[in-house]
Amino acid sequence: MEWTPTATPGMLNACDCGSDAVEVRPDGLVKLYRCADCESILGDITMGHEP
Repeated sequence: MEWTPTATPGMLNACDCGSDAVEVRPDGLVKLYRCADCESILGDITMGHEP
């Protein structure tokens, strides 16, 4: 699956590089999030368990 731009979910970690551009990639029942600029992984959310 490809990484696609998305809005930043509030429960994710902020990126160390200071960017607020976030990308998401669905992986089964988990959505992985990363920084769009430096590609650091910001965390993941299991679908159905978002606050």
